[in-house]
Amino acid sequence: MEERDIQHFEQFSDTIQDEYGGIYSADGVWLLLAPIGKFKTYKIKDGTQIIAQHSFCGKGYDEIYFDPSDIVEVEMPNSVVYLEEWAFEQCQDLKRIRLSQSIRKIPYYCFWRCISLESIVIPKLVSIIEAGAFNWCKSLRSVYLPKSICEIGEGAFTSCESLEKIIVPYGTKERFVAMLDEESARFVVEEDEIN
Repeated sequence: MEERDIQHFEQFSDTIQDEYGGIYSADGVWLLLAPIGKFKTYKIKDGTQIIAQHSFCGKGYDEIYFDPSDIVEVEMPNSVVYLEEWAFEQCQDLKRIRLSQSIRKIPYYCFWRCISLESIVIPKLVSIIEAGAFNWCKSLRSVYLPKSICEIGEGAFTSCESLEKIIVPYGTKERFVAMLDEESARFVVEEDEIN
């Protein structure tokens, strides 16, 4: 595997690389950059707590550019508690992701232009989906939202051309329709309405 230039992670005095080429802070708390190459499924190391900004896209931390990630599936351990803004930005081959059950927010433009992402299940502790979180996810067909959601930012699901349903818990449809923009609100269905 080719060595990648990791000197641009200035705030980290040392980094480590996993067997796939993913770059982590030396203590393993931060995933700084996902591997690039032939790996279609990437399992984030257990113990990782933070997914850094731009770690799964064609940019490295601090706006340094690399080849785009061609990862199709991501498995995130429940040790992850925080996703930074733009973490999966333009991860264009990403179709599936299993999010950590410990995260509480989907940040600003976190999955922007993940054009292959097909569905997403938002974990039960998440209370906020920030603006543009899933903007331009053109293949996104279904979204599962938990009862815990109390805020959905502007344009969180806009330009999701394939969107068919935003599934919400029984008895919460009106609340979710009020939180979403008009374009997205028309796709809201309660769990008991699904055939």
